Amino acid sequence: MRPLNFTYHAPRGDRRHFVTEAEIRVVLDRLPSRLWDRLAAVQFNDEAEGRRCLGYVTRGRTEISLCALPPRISLAAALRRGQSPSQFGAVRGCQWPGLAMRRYILYNTFLHELGHMQVVDEKAKRIKRRFASETRAQEFAEHWRRSLWLQPFDHPDPVHNPPTPEELETLRGGWGVANSDYKKGLLLEKAKRYEGAVLHFTRALERYPDHSLALERLGVLTYAGLGTTQSDVISIERLGIAVRLDPALFNANLFLGLAFARQNQEIEARRCFERATHLDSNPPLAMSTYADVMADWGYFAEAEALFQKAIKRNDEFLLAIRDYGRSLIRDHNPEADNNIGRAIELFERAVAIDPGDAESHYRLGNALLCVDGEMERAIGHLERALKIKPTHAKAAESLAEIEPERDGPGES
Repeated sequence: MRPLNFTYHAPRGDRRHFVTEAEIRVVLDRLPSRLWDRLAAVQFNDEAEGRRCLGYVTRGRTEISLCALPPRISLAAALRRGQSPSQFGAVRGCQWPGLAMRRYILYNTFLHELGHMQVVDEKAKRIKRRFASETRAQEFAEHWRRSLWLQPFDHPDPVHNPPTPEELETLRGGWGVANSDYKKGLLLEKAKRYEGAVLHFTRALERYPDHSLALERLGVLTYAGLGTTQSDVISIERLGIAVRLDPALFNANLFLGLAFARQNQEIEARRCFERATHLDSNPPLAMSTYADVMADWGYFAEAEALFQKAIKRNDEFLLAIRDYGRSLIRDHNPEADNNIGRAIELFERAVAIDPGDAESHYRLGNALLCVDGEMERAIGHLERALKIKPTHAKAAESLAEIEPERDGPGES
């Protein structure tokens, strides 16, 4: 495949992209190259204006933009004459499954915008007359979707084939109730009623096993041991299925990487972190998490470079700043130059950004204990951490350990 430029702009809020570069490349590879010889770039942006615009082409007909959307919507209003939700794996009157959303965006929206790049009148001076109109662009999309879906395509991702009869039967029998259970689980998880959330996510999957969002949330809770028994193996299984069904799920990729890392499966973890970093929004959570795991593995130079990149992207992201400082303290390289001093500077920066963050005060106080003459300042920050968060066990432990030193030597 000839070189193409893909650019990704982080969406706002909880909006997300449903497809990735990899799936776009599969679609293009299935098409005759002459159909996309004008295409120079594909952009993922957040200019959908609510949900009215799913994608568009640039004025020069050389780039296609695909727009971020809310995580749970129906595209019924976007269907063209003659189309039905079942063509893409959805049912009427419900929010669409992620797989159906992906099918529609890849094999309708993207093909439609590619249709706008087809020349219909080479002699026309006006661009609008030279290239395919809305009607012809949609005819192009319909023709090539039928052609590509005419024969089964051997690919592990079901998005590149039409819904199977089995998929549609399961969808009609359980999707609506399953999605209702999923939304109830979300509300319970937000309220920190984790056992109830796990129960509803589990029910959703019993009714519709391919509910990628329920798989994602249940996998994350299983990884953390919230509302259920902690298990990396089960978390990897659930999150792996979620990513197969919906490769653009951010949390599924991130926590799958964490679960693989905890199982010392470095190659698989790196692959997941790379995907999550690519999908990440601002603040760069995945990049910072990836760097912290690399520090755990002992790759301090690689971790430091990634921490610096994350902080450059967002210079007020506390997690990246604190974890960068922690990695410097963990690096026992004798040639490292003033790591403790650099770590203290990072923790001081974190405290300055958010004076009410208990963890930043704890990290700064704990680091200051390693410096001669900084005992009182260290105690001040540890006490501040406990005042902000009385349940901060590590701050309490640190203060308990230095209590004898504060009282001085006992009487003989």
